Amino acid sequence: MENIRNIEEVIRTYTSAWNETERGAIREKISRCWAPEGTYTDSITDTIIGYDAITDFIISSYEHMGPRSFHLLAAPEVHHQCGRFNWLAVRQQGYPIQGMDYFEFDSENRIIHIKGFILPNQL
Repeated sequence: MENIRNIEEVIRTYTSAWNETERGAIREKISRCWAPEGTYTDSITDTIIGYDAITDFIISSYEHMGPRSFHLLAAPEVHHQCGRFNWLAVRQQGYPIQGMDYFEFDSENRIIHIKGFILPNQL
């Protein structure tokens, strides 16, 4: 049970990084929850590797989505060093966007892979 709480905190830290606007604040949160060679992939990008690349991707996401805030819709579901969580991005203009991310984590509870999915017909 303790490890599940730790993973929930890791995912909360990761999600909160998407709500930051300053590079330093994003990078600091990513470095707390990601493994150094962690990867991110979704339908609009190739695989991104490492702290700086995911930080840059989060910053560039403001060009696509504009100002927004990300929220977890429920606690992550976790088993066998992997899990998933549902999220909602609330935008100032346009409809909210809902998605689900699949993740894997290492023995130190750091994210090693995220595969992001946006629910159909939302962009």
